[in-house]
Amino acid sequence: MTSMESTRPKPKRSSEPRVRETVEVRRKSLIQAAMRSIAKYGYAGSTIDKICSEAQVSRGLINHHFQSKDELIRQAYRELCEEWSFQTRDMLLSAERDPEDKMRSIIRASFGPALFKHDYIGIWVGFVSVIAKSPTLKRLNRELIAEDIVAYQKIFEAIAAKRGKTINARLATITLLAMIDGFWTQWYLDPSAFTGDEAAQACSEYVERLYS
Repeated sequence: MTSMESTRPKPKRSSEPRVRETVEVRRKSLIQAAMRSIAKYGYAGSTIDKICSEAQVSRGLINHHFQSKDELIRQAYRELCEEWSFQTRDMLLSAERDPEDKMRSIIRASFGPALFKHDYIGIWVGFVSVIAKSPTLKRLNRELIAEDIVAYQKIFEAIAAKRGKTINARLATITLLAMIDGFWTQWYLDPSAFTGDEAAQACSEYVERLYS
């Protein structure tokens, strides 16, 4: 005889995490499609139809997961910021690493294969015109820059203390960040102008001259 335990339907609770995971995977794929679209067409050219085509989904799926194009774009920018943080944050915040090693690693990462690539930089460039018009994106961008300034400044100060030098760490920080941004933008416009190694060397030499 079959027991009642064996005839009971299996509980459905175990499928809930899978459903949530599927939703997150779909949202992630749509966000990444929006980022690719911005890299190709810029913000103005990244219509819902273009993003749908990039993601190979119907408009209804985007409307299901996001209330508007603006919400999708905001999520795409947040994803972009998180990718930058993922690639550099450990180097910036690690208390155990030598500060000079931190600085070398950050510069290498800024012009390394994970970040210094045309499509990735194209997404940043595509967002430039949008940030000024969107309070939400402006706030996110301001937060990202503020965090970087604090973290870089601490590294500059630590190097100065190690070498027994006095520098304007804040000025050094905003100059280096501007150099990285400038190299990224110029290389995006003309990849034949210089290599990532040359850009990294220029930044490294700037840092070294501060302590000479």
